[in-house]
Amino acid sequence: MNQKLKLAIFDMDGLMFDTERRYCDDAELLFGRLGIPIDMQALYDVIGTALPIDMKRFNQSCHSDEEVHRLMSQATADAVDDMCQNGVPVKKGLCELLQALSAAGVRLAVATSTERSRAKRLLRAAGVLDYFDFVITSADVSHGKPAPDIFLHACQLGHAAPEEAIIFEDSVNGGRAAKAAGISYIIVPDIKQPTDDVREGAFAVLPSLYEAVSLLSL
Repeated sequence: MNQKLKLAIFDMDGLMFDTERRYCDDAELLFGRLGIPIDMQALYDVIGTALPIDMKRFNQSCHSDEEVHRLMSQATADAVDDMCQNGVPVKKGLCELLQALSAAGVRLAVATSTERSRAKRLLRAAGVLDYFDFVITSADVSHGKPAPDIFLHACQLGHAAPEEAIIFEDSVNGGRAAKAAGISYIIVPDIKQPTDDVREGAFAVLPSLYEAVSLLSL
């Protein structure tokens, strides 16, 4: 990074919070309990995006796609309710990184594919909402990740050029969106490891957010 850092953009699920795994595990448990065969790989493939699941792959049962989708949405909603009441699983190094970036005068943003009210509930319950200058979702742009729209929109709102920003992501789709936006990005893998194209384009691939504090000399 050659320019002074003005804006740090964070994904949420899987990056700040260990929620993607919870959503997938809860959905798998629910469908298993109901005896509904599903292809979890179809779910993993759209992690980090606003893209719909390929129901022809995901739903391998006689149940209607609408019913399976409703059950999956309910499993996610129930998981969010539980985490907001009993504790959001915050990823290692998140609080230290947010504190260091804030102390350095860097503006902070959330750019997530998660629905806005749900995202704010989780951020508030985790005690980190007030760190962020703004929260944007895929509903705010024409195309969600892996398109670059959400990150470019974040730069506009944050009054920063792409070369003055950095993105923190966990998913392949998020990494591809960051790469397409021409913004430096750091990957902290969650459920899936980065593909070669995402790894090669990254500023760094780290085991946790904690290492980013020293990496960015904050």
